Amino acid sequence: MSELVKLKNGAEAMPSAVAVVMMSLEQLFRDHPIAAYELVMKCRDRNHKIFGNGGIQEDLQRRALMIGDGHVHESIRDVILSAVSGDGLQMTLSNPVA
Repeated sequence: MSELVKLKNGAEAMPSAVAVVMMSLEQLFRDHPIAAYELVMKCRDRNHKIFGNGGIQEDLQRRALMIGDGHVHESIRDVILSAVSGDGLQMTLSNPVA
């Protein structure tokens, strides 16, 4: 079993899980920035409602970044909150490991 890594938000995660989430997140930021923004907002505020009917939630579910009931699994949320800084168009990705 792999040793856990400490994330910037204080949580611990499996290195393989961090790598998979980061690959999905990087692709999402590149290919669908509005969905990336909505995902980050959902992670920052569990009560955030995904904007519009453009299939964003379904896209996030297909990418396994969101579960069917519109929530983000805690381990995925920890990686996203540790990896993303800034707001709006100024959001940037960085290594989530502390």
